[in-house]
Amino acid sequence: MAYHPSPAVPNVRNFAAPPFDKESHCDIILRSCDGVHFCVSKHILSIASPVFADMFSLSPPIDATAADEVYDGLSIVSMAEDAATLDLLLRWCYPVSSPPLMTLEDARRMVTATRKFDIQAFDDAVQDALEAHLVLDPVGVLEIASLDSFDELARRAVRATLRLPLSTIASSASAGRLGKSQLGALIQYHLSCGAAAASVTTQREFFKQLPAPALFREGSNSTCNLCFSIDPLFKPADSDKIRFSLGQLQGWCAPRYIWRFLDAAGRTLLLQPHEDAITSLCETENCIHCSGRHNMERSTTMFVQTFVREVNAAIEQVPIPTFVAGTDTEQFSGLELTHTRGGQISSSLRITICYILLMAIIFSSGIAIGRQI
Repeated sequence: MAYHPSPAVPNVRNFAAPPFDKESHCDIILRSCDGVHFCVSKHILSIASPVFADMFSLSPPIDATAADEVYDGLSIVSMAEDAATLDLLLRWCYPVSSPPLMTLEDARRMVTATRKFDIQAFDDAVQDALEAHLVLDPVGVLEIASLDSFDELARRAVRATLRLPLSTIASSASAGRLGKSQLGALIQYHLSCGAAAASVTTQREFFKQLPAPALFREGSNSTCNLCFSIDPLFKPADSDKIRFSLGQLQGWCAPRYIWRFLDAAGRTLLLQPHEDAITSLCETENCIHCSGRHNMERSTTMFVQTFVREVNAAIEQVPIPTFVAGTDTEQFSGLELTHTRGGQISSSLRITICYILLMAIIFSSGIAIGRQI
């Protein structure tokens, strides 16, 4: 549940709720952009923020004739922040119970305000609050972390986006708040990880890591003819085709459901390069001949675990881009992208994203076709 400030005390001046109401001991009034007045102490805010300290020390003398700028002898300072942001920030600055940052919007308000007023004391607490959203909305965490140069958290958020399909990332509201170069770098990283992960499905060296009895065997000896089939990627050289036809030469053999798994995993990983997307794709099919000699369930589990380790190792080799606050004026893949602030993705950027997704789908279809040839 999002944090919302307490309703303002009914008053012609629309004062905030305690401890910022007009009954509080204060020496200045902050007015939010939506017209709520916060009675605060210069001393407390000056300790919390050097920006507040400078603002109060440089404030002009009170002009008693300026009725809109003075109330009951106290100067009124107009702020750019709305009441919800000021209420949240001030309660964290004051020696009162700090309201929890329950949503990403709460965290965004706090990060934006603390960066503006140069308050670093809350950084750890804000990052802890963002941690809770890494799984559900890593793009949102990335956007907020990049606002305040939370570099390590931003890197973890980038990696966490791999849990999401590329289409989900591109269409999320949080993606619209990223700078265009940031969104371009994120999509490019996601595609690079997808290509690296999908390439593992065409590799065969890791088959040798599986302990006996293994699902995979080189050659046709002791292979069940009912459930095992040859590697669909195996293509003998022209000089070996006669030996292959005579059964003297053969590539890796495995249960047919393993080859189907690798085919499906390749297409899935391309657009969602994360182990969560593939662990449920492999369904064991017990053979009445093989099941009596081998524990297919156990061997399949070991294969999937080994495959996942290889996928993660391939993804680890892809450099994670660095996100810098305020970077939003670059080009991506040679195409000029127009980014509109305020959580909206421009039409040209949407077209570019659709183009990237289309190319990825075509590429994944090519992998499937290649396996069938």
